[in-house]
Amino acid sequence: MMNAYDIILQPWLTEKSMEARTSEQRLEFIVRRSATKAQIARAIETIFEVEVAKVNVRNTKHGKHASVKLAQGYDAEDAAMRLGAF
Repeated sequence: MMNAYDIILQPWLTEKSMEARTSEQRLEFIVRRSATKAQIARAIETIFEVEVAKVNVRNTKHGKHASVKLAQGYDAEDAAMRLGAF
């Protein structure tokens, strides 16, 4: 089994993803192509100590892109700041 840091490769930082972080409680990442939605959700929950409500994925030229919506009561901005990557 892969650990959380093998699944989440890097944060996806764009103007649109930064806006979604505050308005929709959504974080975006480039993830391992073989990762399932369930594996992505567990990895995010482990790394950020949050609860995930929903994971959407799509394949792009940059890799597999995951958009992760946090459960109600969790703040995406706080989670991102704890990581220090945002």
